[in-house]
Amino acid sequence: MFSILVAYTTNLKVTPQSLQTNIIFLCGDFVHGFHQALTKAFKTNKIPVTIEQFSILVILFYQNGINQKEIGTLLGRDKTTITRIISNMVRNKLISRTSDPRDNRGKLIYLTAKGEAIQKKAVGVSGKLYQKVVGDLPEKDLTRGIALLEKMIKNVHALR
Repeated sequence: MFSILVAYTTNLKVTPQSLQTNIIFLCGDFVHGFHQALTKAFKTNKIPVTIEQFSILVILFYQNGINQKEIGTLLGRDKTTITRIISNMVRNKLISRTSDPRDNRGKLIYLTAKGEAIQKKAVGVSGKLYQKVVGDLPEKDLTRGIALLEKMIKNVHALR
């Protein structure tokens, strides 16, 4: 895998000389580490959701009543995976799924009272972890980092 990364990056202005200078590797390492820390924090705080379920709870935090298909698009996940995750969440009474009045084939996803309580607790735990990770970064650096990642995400989406 590493040799493939090096082979494809030799035409760049700055070729990574190691994994520690390869931004793709570093992004993956960050995501993996944060995922592990968040999973541990959820277990410690007895929050009964997976990271995938939490991603949906976060979307519903901002857009309760969003279409199931839009959730899949936002998370970059296929329909089957989203349906499975949502079905588990419905079974656990975290969310409800209703027909979309604008399109009977579509489903709208809403938090239940139980889901909202877990969402608030999970968002609080996640927020504390987020602050531990970025809290000591100067705002200017964080803003520049976000802009850089947004550009990289746009570039990678163009490859799909």
